[in-house]
Amino acid sequence: MKRWQSLLLGLVISVAALYVALRGAQLNRVAEALGSARYGFALLTIVILGASTYVRGLRWSAVLRGRLSPTRGFWLFNTGFLFNNVLPLRLGEIVRVYLAARQPPLRFAEVLSSIVVERLIDMLSVVAILAVLLQIPQLPVPQWAANAGLLMLIGALVGIGALYLAARFPDWIASTAGRLLEHFPLPERFTAESVVGQLESFLDGLVSLRDPVAFLKALGYSALAWLMSGVAGWVLLFAFAEFGSPGLEIGFLAIAAAGLGIAVPSLPGAVGPFEAAVKLALVAVGYAQEPALSYALVLHGVNFVTTSVLGAIGLLREGISFGEVASAARELGKTHPEDTERVTA
Repeated sequence: MKRWQSLLLGLVISVAALYVALRGAQLNRVAEALGSARYGFALLTIVILGASTYVRGLRWSAVLRGRLSPTRGFWLFNTGFLFNNVLPLRLGEIVRVYLAARQPPLRFAEVLSSIVVERLIDMLSVVAILAVLLQIPQLPVPQWAANAGLLMLIGALVGIGALYLAARFPDWIASTAGRLLEHFPLPERFTAESVVGQLESFLDGLVSLRDPVAFLKALGYSALAWLMSGVAGWVLLFAFAEFGSPGLEIGFLAIAAAGLGIAVPSLPGAVGPFEAAVKLALVAVGYAQEPALSYALVLHGVNFVTTSVLGAIGLLREGISFGEVASAARELGKTHPEDTERVTA
């Protein structure tokens, strides 16, 4: 898609999702629920979510087999989310690539491929949560969530399978690509050699897929991060008296629904799909519209605050301004369009 088409699609989806989120809810009762919420639980949720992003930094370091430190991975992960929160087209992922690749030995394409691996692992994690929830008889997981999870599972398995083969036979893929490129015209700014060089770098970033220890470590960190996120979602439920004493599974259902929501193209920050997915999931298991929407709004808010504050600190640590990074990310999107689409699609 052209950029304006992507922006338009995101706008349409966000508006439609916001309509779904607001439909059926009495806004005065939503305001009452928000006004009477016990926000001490929101502060505890922020602490747990912040810790979970550090674990994601550990995972990113594992995917890159230690070539990026866990601490820097933690700060850059949140910096990427800061940009995703406020800029369209998920430029935050390209921001992560740009910042990580500023320091050797990492290169643009291999950092990019590591983020693709991360995204696929996240998809598997959401599917695993849904699979466990479906085994709880008294929890009526909505059919749309089960169907979306199935599609996500297929996509994740196909993606990881294709990347594993690419990681297993990098030389053959690079040489084959070089021969094919000899027969196709390329834009002036590209040569067959430069494209093959970028491809080789991209394949280098997949090295964890052919290293069982590194890949299992990444899966373990991902499981821990999503476990912490589920606990955070559960803790936040106690901020609203309407939920009573909810079971831990309700928190995981909300987090899995949020994971499905943010996978949909939308306006910056997943505005609309996040709220709609979380609200619909909670309503499906018997909660009223108003507390479900109130909870979705606050859950989105604490996620936004956590990643934005930590991301701003990470940006300060990098010693570069927001505007400079945003401009660099846009330029990278133009000079590496094919690679960029792998993580922003």
